[in-house]
Amino acid sequence: MNGTGQSRRVRRTLPLTAVLTAMALAGAGLTVAGCGGAGAPAAGAPAASSRTAAEQAAVMNWLAQTNAMWTSNDFAGLDQVTTGQMHTIYLSEERQASLPDNADREPFQLAGLSITVPCHAGSPAVFVAYADTDVFDLWTGMQSVAMVFQRTGGLWKLATAVTHPGGPGWPALCTTGAPPATPPVLASGSYTPDLARVLTSAATGAAQTTATASPFAVNDFFAGSGSINAQFATSIRQDRRSGVSFTGRFTAAADPTFALPLADGRGYWVIAIMTQSDTYSAPAGLRAKTWPDGTQVATPRPPVVHHETDTFTATYAAIDPLRSDNATVALDGFFGWPLAATAS
Repeated sequence: MNGTGQSRRVRRTLPLTAVLTAMALAGAGLTVAGCGGAGAPAAGAPAASSRTAAEQAAVMNWLAQTNAMWTSNDFAGLDQVTTGQMHTIYLSEERQASLPDNADREPFQLAGLSITVPCHAGSPAVFVAYADTDVFDLWTGMQSVAMVFQRTGGLWKLATAVTHPGGPGWPALCTTGAPPATPPVLASGSYTPDLARVLTSAATGAAQTTATASPFAVNDFFAGSGSINAQFATSIRQDRRSGVSFTGRFTAAADPTFALPLADGRGYWVIAIMTQSDTYSAPAGLRAKTWPDGTQVATPRPPVVHHETDTFTATYAAIDPLRSDNATVALDGFFGWPLAATAS
């Protein structure tokens, strides 16, 4: 469901109804480690901030409320523990999930919790919780994630999450002092519209160059077999062979963009939310259970499908360095989740 390893776009591998049922069935017993100094920290977590009892309590409250939703279908705490993108995801699950009476509803796991409060002026409005958990990817077990909590309405609420970028670890954040005064390559307000343009270009399957990807670096998100453009090119080619057209498009979501100062004044770790829309068109009609590229046809569906639209929410994180000659913004993290799928 979300992107791990070489995945840089969101895809449904199951009908959405099956995905939602599986959400409530996943998990293998609650394990909480890393709180109060117990247990090893999550893979690659940067140095933890001190005096974070309130933040740790907020994470554990989020986990407890999430487990109540999945194990008991109790969404009463939804508004208390989620905001922004995560609130959208949880609302989508509340509306669409349908659980069998005999569901084995065991809670999710979370281990190695580590809290970092980025440097800030005034009272902190954001903190990042690093942990190993199976909440965000229900088929590959535990994975390392960075969860961004935002202070809103007097409460800490989960706003978004990013899966581990690979390599040596997570970007080191500034934890003391003031954010850098020098502007970065991209102002936070420019990040999502510029990224939407570049991602939509990549969704055509065309190879990306320094010109088409600018101001973003042509790293493994835009080059190689696991790149966004290569993955879309494969789907487009597979569908076209069977008379099906497939298009992808990205737009900036209304959710806030988080610009977290990096250690040593090197710029910002920027985390923003995009909406990914995939569209299938089959003029001759499709009777099969899957599209030619392997994506399951949405359900409910008519016997002959001519059109399908899939909508996803996607998080893209990037290193936005301080402005200088030839500096580029480098994508380094991703998370995605299906919101809706309609076949007609």
